Amino acid sequence: MKESRPAKGYFSLIIGIAFLIYGGYRLYTFYMGEPYNTFRIIVAIIFVLLGTWDIYRFFRTRRIKKG
Repeated sequence: MKESRPAKGYFSLIIGIAFLIYGGYRLYTFYMGEPYNTFRIIVAIIFVLLGTWDIYRFFRTRRIKKG
């Protein structure tokens, strides 16, 4: 079971980066003038926050395991 643990961490990092890019793209297009409703803006902000949290958690656990 411990062999799959690093793969899970890297999967979380990749998903976090994907969420961050997707949410950032949606917010960027909104900022540039694309008409979005409030729900889509909130979902984009949630994607950015979730992606940031996943990336932070990945590096936090790697730092704890290292030292």
